[in-house]
Amino acid sequence: MIIVEKTVSVPEAANICGVTRSTINNWINTKKLYARRSGRNYSVPKKELLLFLKSAGRTIPPELKTHGIQKPVFKSFQHCWEYWADSDHGGQCKDCVVLNNRLRNCFTAKGSSRLYCTVGCSECRYYQDIYLPRIQFIDQIEFPAAVCHGLYFWGGNSKMAKVCEIPAGDFPGMGMERVIHPDSLEAVISNIKRLELEEPLPMTLDIFLKSASRQKIRATICLCPLSEPSGSFLMLLKPRGGK
Repeated sequence: MIIVEKTVSVPEAANICGVTRSTINNWINTKKLYARRSGRNYSVPKKELLLFLKSAGRTIPPELKTHGIQKPVFKSFQHCWEYWADSDHGGQCKDCVVLNNRLRNCFTAKGSSRLYCTVGCSECRYYQDIYLPRIQFIDQIEFPAAVCHGLYFWGGNSKMAKVCEIPAGDFPGMGMERVIHPDSLEAVISNIKRLELEEPLPMTLDIFLKSASRQKIRATICLCPLSEPSGSFLMLLKPRGGK
């Protein structure tokens, strides 16, 4: 079952679900159903409607179904300040470097003195709700694996954490320079740029990683573009032994 990325109005959502407009509005106002505000009206992403109905154990209407290969459905992306808007935590957002600079991925500002988050990224409810479901597939991979975007990690599996000698919880928002040895950083960055331009890449790339003792660790990596999250890529790694 696949859901196309489209939105419906509140009356359309009510018609699809066989409920009243007041019911849809109540779902939105109580934050059970995510909707985007446009002026005085709301638009509801179809996939959000599908996710809500699934979580509530309700029957999925035919309008939200389509035939084809089954794909995972994730919550719509929200900026962190939108996600926290009606919470106590949201009161800190006005002075935060993420909102002031309109950063899409808030965890890339990790380490800034003007980042007003009170918990680490891996424990953050926003990260767990919006990002983690999109990258959890890496825990099923038998190789060291991580999801990255640009020069930042979004998350890594336990095998990647072990090879890199870094706690898995440190990966969200961590820069490539924390893992890739300076002798290999230029080559990795060059291939990431080629990936972003959709240019052909070598199947594998031999590099050096950093170790806790700052010695070189030989490794081979493979970079694979992902359709979701948009613009991200999968990094697969295989240590080659030796220094």
